[in-house]
Amino acid sequence: MNGALFTWLHEGAGNQPVLDFLSVMAAELTPYLVIACMAIFWFTTDHKGKRVLLEGAAVVALGLLVNQLITVFYFHPRPYMMGLCKPLIPHAPETSFPSDHATLLFGAAFALLFRSGWQGKGALLLGIAVIGAWGRVYTGLHFPFDMLGSFAVALVSVFTLASIRRVLIPLYDRIISLVDRVEVLITRKESLSS
Repeated sequence: MNGALFTWLHEGAGNQPVLDFLSVMAAELTPYLVIACMAIFWFTTDHKGKRVLLEGAAVVALGLLVNQLITVFYFHPRPYMMGLCKPLIPHAPETSFPSDHATLLFGAAFALLFRSGWQGKGALLLGIAVIGAWGRVYTGLHFPFDMLGSFAVALVSVFTLASIRRVLIPLYDRIISLVDRVEVLITRKESLSS
């Protein structure tokens, strides 16, 4: 079923220049787009909002760590390693399950989507995540089940960090304080030099 679904989603890849270009952009650039969104959110929110964003970063970090643990115990070849396609993006032959790109995308999206007052921003990131996941499959780098695996890892990471949120708040507050101090120092230095 995984192979059949991949074949259906990958059909036409390499022969449709516009769609090929869009899929490569989706596969490669969506993580940077999510990081840029998180940075914009950081500079446009208050202290409590920054805690939410730091928890989002922690969700992504935990998700990527879980991915690394999974790859220690389970190896699944990428579609092109099985002769199912020629990828649109050159990539080293390594395990495909789960996708680090998709885990980052879904982790950031879910971290905001499940927080009160952040659903709109979370929905925006979820839309970007779905586009990125499609790009990873269409370009031949991943199977659809790799995306489902990343989806599950992201959900587990969100609920794990939500369950220990109170313990982590002092750490988040220290990080926010440190970043605020750095921002003040940079602002002072810029005002003195101008």
